[in-house]
Amino acid sequence: MRLRVECSGFGDGKGHYISCYIYLVPGEYDDTLEWPFYGDVTLELLNQLEDRNHRKGVIRYNESTPGPGKERVIRGEVSKHGWGYSKFIPHAALRHNPPQVCQYLKDDSLYFRVSAKVTSKTKPWLALT
Repeated sequence: MRLRVECSGFGDGKGHYISCYIYLVPGEYDDTLEWPFYGDVTLELLNQLEDRNHRKGVIRYNESTPGPGKERVIRGEVSKHGWGYSKFIPHAALRHNPPQVCQYLKDDSLYFRVSAKVTSKTKPWLALT
């Protein structure tokens, strides 16, 4: 997977938000994975002051997710279909917020954590519980 971050926003988030999208990309273990991809991808922008108040979003890949964004990407190709948020977090929320002990942008850096939980129908060993 690849995380695309548009700091100046994209689409209806342009100019006032950070936009974030997940793309499937070719990888070393694609032959052992189940396709199309089904599962939940959790995207978090980390609070750099404490381990709480992280900004979180969950992207669900399931039967109702439209086609190309969840299909296997062939080596040498780049997926043109990503899923995510055009308005993940407003620019104003990045600053230090003393009452919540929260600051996402610190020393000109943002930190993201991305985790995936696979839902498998034919390869149950891929799904972690």
